[in-house]
Amino acid sequence: MVISITIILRAVDANHEDFLYRLKREGIKLDLSVTEEFANLLENPQNSFQSIHVAGTNGKGSVSAYIYNVLRQKYRTGLYTSPHLIDFNERIVSGKDVIPDSYIEKFLDAHKEKIEELSRINRNPTFFEVTTLLAFCYFRDTACRYAAVEVGLGGRLDSTNIILPLISVITQIGFEHADKLGGSLTAISYEKGGIIKSGIPVVLGDNKPEVVRTITSIAQRRNSRMLTVEADTKITELDMSIEGNNFTLETPANSYRIKSPLIGQFQVRNIATSVLAVENSGIKIGKRNIEKGIWETRWPARMEIIRKDPMVMVDSAHNPPAAVAISSTLRKITDEKPLLLVGMLSDKDPFSFLSELRKISENIVFTTPEEPLRSIDPDKLQRLYGNMFANSRSIRDPYEAYDYCLGKGQFLLVTGSMYLVGLIKKIERSPVIPYAPD
Repeated sequence: MVISITIILRAVDANHEDFLYRLKREGIKLDLSVTEEFANLLENPQNSFQSIHVAGTNGKGSVSAYIYNVLRQKYRTGLYTSPHLIDFNERIVSGKDVIPDSYIEKFLDAHKEKIEELSRINRNPTFFEVTTLLAFCYFRDTACRYAAVEVGLGGRLDSTNIILPLISVITQIGFEHADKLGGSLTAISYEKGGIIKSGIPVVLGDNKPEVVRTITSIAQRRNSRMLTVEADTKITELDMSIEGNNFTLETPANSYRIKSPLIGQFQVRNIATSVLAVENSGIKIGKRNIEKGIWETRWPARMEIIRKDPMVMVDSAHNPPAAVAISSTLRKITDEKPLLLVGMLSDKDPFSFLSELRKISENIVFTTPEEPLRSIDPDKLQRLYGNMFANSRSIRDPYEAYDYCLGKGQFLLVTGSMYLVGLIKKIERSPVIPYAPD
């Protein structure tokens, strides 16, 4: 099965991929006008399906995957997420099919000339704008009835915000991309809350006072009915282990016996958020479809065990709130302290991230994520933060670092960057699909 997945997810043709990744636009993006113009050129594919829109700092990918898996039990459903772990194609799924190379190449060939023409006056769509409309066209052309659409960055000015969803979802909000979104939780929440549309309901998964106040204010101004995980769900009989989560979820509409192989207390909140969103979307879907969809959801690189002997867990956490989620969960489900393999990018906060991870481990190996332009030198990480741990070392080459860690024969946690985690999953030939393999 892993071999077939690897073949399906081969990288798109290098020339087309290079063109896509080079798409930038000078100046500051102040509105969605370029995205809207490109959508008009493509005959507004976003209007051909109905959507659930998901924003947040952490949890938005998992929530999107849960919603997609629930809805696909009964309807052809699309899933749009970012970034990818191994290959670009992972970002766009319709039914149970990732977008094929041939579709991507045909799409770019059809619009390359126009995009290049627009770049001369700085009105060209960027990489993410093109990718977003590519996803929407693929959903249209594969007859998706619904799609779970994850916001890329922020919300208010994100390219995905040209959709008019059935319901908006905001997951956990934390301090990330503060240079773009604002330096306070209130400012960041305002940007995330920009996906709330007039008269369209919104589900909030966060319970921090600043976040709740800001999202409530936006919802009231837009006459949007607001539901919160805190007030509108109840979790009982929670059994959380290294095998996943089992619990009873009660909502105003129903009671569910939830079983999920995804690890982590944070996933309990993500599941509750997802179920509330589906229930209040107006989509007709049964209780058994919801329970089965949650059970079948996979979300790669979120406290995912990809090897048993020795046990290797990968988590794409790269910000302090995600590190808190890892450390709090591991302390609840195991007494074993992992060896850490960590690589980070230069726009992250290593001190806060590592301060949390040292609560669960005394041993760390720093290495280089597979992103040469933005990686922090592992020697620098060891020099600045190595003394936070009893034992630390730097191994620049990630392949060598992984071999070294495996040789220790102990529980290994790989984290700090999606680029590092993606490489390790690639080495292990670990699936990247968002649903249970057949």
